[in-house]
Amino acid sequence: MIKIVTIVVSLIFLGLLIFFGTAEHLFRQSMAKGDVQLIRQAQRLNPFSSRYAYHEYRLTGDIDALRRAIILEPTRPAYHMYYGLAQFKLLKRTRQTDREGLKEICLAAELKPNSRQYQKTCEQFRKALGQ
Repeated sequence: MIKIVTIVVSLIFLGLLIFFGTAEHLFRQSMAKGDVQLIRQAQRLNPFSSRYAYHEYRLTGDIDALRRAIILEPTRPAYHMYYGLAQFKLLKRTRQTDREGLKEICLAAELKPNSRQYQKTCEQFRKALGQ
């Protein structure tokens, strides 16, 4: 019985390695070629990688992809910084999007307190928005 369980667990583990390895291969190809379809295939195989969602944002500018990256890895300061900056690039900016952008930029600064650039960016946007 123990032998069967060991074999089954080993096969499952091997399958996962192949599955996630294929996702990583597609991800690397998408980075080299700039192919959005490849990154989306990688995300379908491994929906738990924030890097894949972030890379999709970098290729497409799709803010929803960046939101997914933040959900998957909420302590990654760069994701918050890019999301905050993206809020200020929206065609239809509102007070709410400006507040959300500022909040995200300053959260990035909190998550990376030793970064002078992040601190400076937070302060500049605070001043610009009168906060």
